[in-house]
Amino acid sequence: MKFPLLITFTLLINIGYSQTQDSISNTILQKIRTAQSDSVRIDLEIQLAYRTCLFDVDTTRTIVNNVLETIKQKGYQTYYYKQQKADALNFLGMFDQEQGHRDKALSNYLKALDICETIQDSTGVGLTLNNLGKFYIANKDYTKSKHYFRKAIAIREILKDENFLAISYQMLANAFYYDKQNDSALIYTNKVKAIPMLSKPLIVAANDTKAAIYYSTGELDKAIKIYKENIAIYKAVNHLRSLSTIHTNVAALYVALNNYQEALPHLDSAIFNAKKVKDIGLLADQYRKRSTLYSKQKKYAEALEDYKIYKTYFDSIYDTEKAKRVTALELNYKFEKEKLADELVLQSETSKRRLYLLLFILTVFFGAIVLLHYRENIKNRLSISKSKLEKEQLEKLKSELVLVTREKELKRAVVENSLRQDVLHKTLESVKNIIGLENQEKRNYALQTLWATLLSEKSSKTTSQSLQLYLDKVNMDFKIILNTKFPKLNEKEKAILSFMTLGLNTNQISELQNTTVSAIKSIRHRIRKKLGLDSSDDIIEFIKSTNEINT
Repeated sequence: MKFPLLITFTLLINIGYSQTQDSISNTILQKIRTAQSDSVRIDLEIQLAYRTCLFDVDTTRTIVNNVLETIKQKGYQTYYYKQQKADALNFLGMFDQEQGHRDKALSNYLKALDICETIQDSTGVGLTLNNLGKFYIANKDYTKSKHYFRKAIAIREILKDENFLAISYQMLANAFYYDKQNDSALIYTNKVKAIPMLSKPLIVAANDTKAAIYYSTGELDKAIKIYKENIAIYKAVNHLRSLSTIHTNVAALYVALNNYQEALPHLDSAIFNAKKVKDIGLLADQYRKRSTLYSKQKKYAEALEDYKIYKTYFDSIYDTEKAKRVTALELNYKFEKEKLADELVLQSETSKRRLYLLLFILTVFFGAIVLLHYRENIKNRLSISKSKLEKEQLEKLKSELVLVTREKELKRAVVENSLRQDVLHKTLESVKNIIGLENQEKRNYALQTLWATLLSEKSSKTTSQSLQLYLDKVNMDFKIILNTKFPKLNEKEKAILSFMTLGLNTNQISELQNTTVSAIKSIRHRIRKKLGLDSSDDIIEFIKSTNEINT
């Protein structure tokens, strides 16, 4: 029996502790939101994908699909964008492989390899070869797997990238282990451990292989001890897929020791973590093992339920149609490369035509914008000129009205002065006549009559002065509104409205006008009729609102 080892992806070197992971991811996400160009945004999205792929597959798939869609829509063809496209395809290949879509996974890996070879990106070629080796381990083709890992190692030894080289050593060790070549597996595991400044995840991966070999040689206690140390490390970095695999291995060791009570919790934890990362291959293996464990404990109902779930996952992974599609992809890969070369020539011509069309459309578009802007500018200038003219006319009308009002006031002053002179002459004449009377009784009566006449004149003058005081309080703008907007109103009606705008009631207006209340009401009724208002409408508000609307 062979243990399922941790098939370590190249992203292992980027794993940090979970508390720093969230902080870094949030910082990158904030930078993505404020990025000013596609090149900066895509680079940040790939960085974020490296951070999230171990914890949230769905989110990472969305991120890399967005990268591919942006590159496709914008038609980017430079070295930089092709490199980013290859990274995104490697991500999709990894997710498709984990979720049982073998044909899609292989297709994405081969596309990524083709791009990296075309642009001579040695780092990308090494990464993709490593992923292809991992793919063939999952499909139990260890010969092809070792072939790809050796090619990846040859490139990485030239690049002297020790972390990536350690990953390829470890994966080759896993391939030898699965191919039942423990001696070779130990050789490459020791090569991993010999690399200085090795990251914890790679140390853990090397330990996993050693633990599996200890299991094969019957040294179960040593294997369990190594696995439990690794569980603690992976919990700290929140590497769910690795936790799932290690728990499965520990459960298998306890089953070999007939300690079923200790085995079951580890299988439960393995299934819990595999569900989080949606790894169908792990889930199929774990449900099968838990079904067997339940049978050993004579829990047959639980065993049957887990076996049904195992069959569902197994059939989704290993159906014959998918196997045929994988073979077809391998056979057609070379043909696709030749076809792609021809398509690139055609795409180049098509891109030129599209560019010319786009330039024409942009020229027309910006020309239309300039024309609309010019027309809007002319319209605004005309509007400003019209407003300025109306303002000047209004000021002129105000000035004319002020002159007319002053002229009326001067005329009224002259009339009042004339009246005062007339009253004075009459009073002097009356005094002479009274002095000439010899009868004292007649003289007294004449004096009383003169006194009453003078009081009457004084009252009339006071009333006239009060009336003028109220009229002078009326806002000049209101008078202008009445004269300009309501020419149908006569002077008497305008005077009543002037009193109303001061807030005077009907009784107060009748006293100032020296007339009856019914007469004032009659005038207001005529005003409403001329303005087309009901008895409930406010006359003053109507006049003011009419002026606001016109303005």
